[in-house]
Amino acid sequence: MFDIGLPELLVIIVIALIVFGPDKLPELTRAFGKAMREFRKATEEMRNGFEEGAEEFKNSKDKLPNLIEEINSPKEPETPKLAAPDESPPNKPLVS
Repeated sequence: MFDIGLPELLVIIVIALIVFGPDKLPELTRAFGKAMREFRKATEEMRNGFEEGAEEFKNSKDKLPNLIEEINSPKEPETPKLAAPDESPPNKPLVS
């Protein structure tokens, strides 16, 4: 990942010992390890999200010809439904 060899790693450790001292170094390495784990976890979640998105896109791409065919196919016009006639007699005012 970082392409660091043994000589470079030793130089980094010596510089870290000089700058931070032997008391703080274990605490810093733990924090660095925790940060790396969180970074790897976030990277894996992103990778899984991209793979799921790619799979969803692939599935939707396979459905595209069917959708185009459905859109282009002639459709019969819908006939309006008529309401049933009212069964009760009409209310007419009585002429007196």
